[in-house]
Amino acid sequence: MRTVKDIMRSIVKIDSQQTVLEAAHLMKRTDQGSLLVVEGDIYVGILTERDLLMRVVAEDLPHSSLVSSVMSSPLRVVDASTSLKKAAEIMCEHKIRRLPIRDCGAVIGIAVASDVLRQLSRKTLTEEISDALTEKH
Repeated sequence: MRTVKDIMRSIVKIDSQQTVLEAAHLMKRTDQGSLLVVEGDIYVGILTERDLLMRVVAEDLPHSSLVSSVMSSPLRVVDASTSLKKAAEIMCEHKIRRLPIRDCGAVIGIAVASDVLRQLSRKTLTEEISDALTEKH
């Protein structure tokens, strides 16, 4: 069974007191679609490209607005052993596209909906061999 740990991406953090402009620059520099928001060593939320678009651009907020004022919170986190199917269910239920992954209490990565769905849609090697054998008979 494939788990979220198998497909996780690296995370980039930003402090909740930094500005949305700093966040946008960090996203661009690191080529990330989301940033995990921290206060000290505690993860308090997530800032996504969608948050910037819907909460900053669409509402014409100043670029000096704090990340904490536009981030999505509370942060939903799953264990590294969570199956891809369960992750997809959680994402659908909560209408989110990114799930931080925790292992032994520490956040170690993030699962992105497009990666989860791509993996779930792939057939296993056994399924492909079975299909190929069935087609020949």
